[in-house]
Amino acid sequence: MARSAEIVFVLKVKEKMMKFLRLRKQVEKKVEEPVIMEFEGIPFVVIRRRVRYSRVEFKNNGLRVIVPRGIDPLKVLEENRTSILKKYRKLISQVETAREKSLVHWTAREFETLISSYIEQYSRQLQVKVKEIRFRKMRRRWGSCRSDRIITFNRYMQFIPEPLIAYIVFHELAHLIVRGHGQRFKRIIAQQFPLYRQMDKELNLYGLKLLT
Repeated sequence: MARSAEIVFVLKVKEKMMKFLRLRKQVEKKVEEPVIMEFEGIPFVVIRRRVRYSRVEFKNNGLRVIVPRGIDPLKVLEENRTSILKKYRKLISQVETAREKSLVHWTAREFETLISSYIEQYSRQLQVKVKEIRFRKMRRRWGSCRSDRIITFNRYMQFIPEPLIAYIVFHELAHLIVRGHGQRFKRIIAQQFPLYRQMDKELNLYGLKLLT
């Protein structure tokens, strides 16, 4: 089962990397085009930039190696082999756990009513005002809050439990007070959701199931 999950995950990563490559060709003109390679059976994207030091990162559930021109990316990966394989195994485990998550099937009307209810409740509590609420499908975030007080929620939230929906609404409304995710922001969140770190982990799992 674990091996099957790994194969499926690798295929998904490769598909996402191809989309990533096409996007970078359109918007990135100052660096060489990214290249897809493999390391220990793990697909990764090589991005060459005008940087002093190389770095390895898992981003959007895929492995990226950012290197200066003239540096061998495989050498960089080999130097970080232990940590990369550890992170990769953790990611595979999370994918397996995410598959077991049960989905909730709110209707569009139920979902929007629920959002409106929490907006009203938490905006009074935080003493903030929302200009407009929008809904659309997104692949990288559950919600967004603009400086002009327009908040957008991900339509895929229709499939997650109500406590997580409430948490996302509160999170976005809190950004009307604090734009970033620093200590002040975390204190605001913790007042209503003291277990917010665990809720972030749950959202990450639902994100793997629904958004990847």
